[in-house]
Amino acid sequence: MKNLFKYAFALSAATVFGGAVVASPAKALPTATGSLSFQDGTSDFFFDVNPEMGMGDTFDVTFNMGSIVFVSTATGDFNPPFEGAFTTEEVLTSTATFEYVSSNANNTEFVYELTNDLVFDFDNGDNDGNESVVTWLAGTQFDGMFNMMGVNGVEFNLAAGQPMPVVTGIGEDVSVIANVLQFGDTQPTGGGSFLAQVDVTRSVPEPTVLFGLGVVTAGLVTSRRQKKS
Repeated sequence: MKNLFKYAFALSAATVFGGAVVASPAKALPTATGSLSFQDGTSDFFFDVNPEMGMGDTFDVTFNMGSIVFVSTATGDFNPPFEGAFTTEEVLTSTATFEYVSSNANNTEFVYELTNDLVFDFDNGDNDGNESVVTWLAGTQFDGMFNMMGVNGVEFNLAAGQPMPVVTGIGEDVSVIANVLQFGDTQPTGGGSFLAQVDVTRSVPEPTVLFGLGVVTAGLVTSRRQKKS
């Protein structure tokens, strides 16, 4: 796959992706008791990102082009449980629209936000219709950057201070404490790709920002860009 994240399907996210793990402030660091990490391809969108257009500029990204994602980690607390790490799972294709918020003076770094919920609906359900669903809510913002590491492309990462995604298919006493969502597209064309992860715990912390939390994300280094206007 010709995209910025082409090695992700062969190696773990910890060795491939740079990204900030966003979590919620706590008096003591909570321990992740469950983690779900997944990745797949996206539609082409490089030429649709035009921050120089300013307010009103939008672009669409379709996630899970083949309706199957590669699950690199799935541990504890998900009910029904996943089959395990390094498997594929069926998940509904989802299209997200992103709208311009701000950018730096030369439009090489910018912020866009979701205008609709981005839903990853997994087909890990049972006969009662229970299944896991991960939803990043409309209004969630992402830091973007052109030509990261000299590659002709665009990459987006969750901006600081964003709300946690909503996760169903976990117990009532389980809360989301950290999350990652990155997506990018490079040239020549051939589609983009994304990496996503949610970490959960049975303890309920107060809101903070944690880095390197979780099974897969322990090795991640931040690639978040500071928001500039």
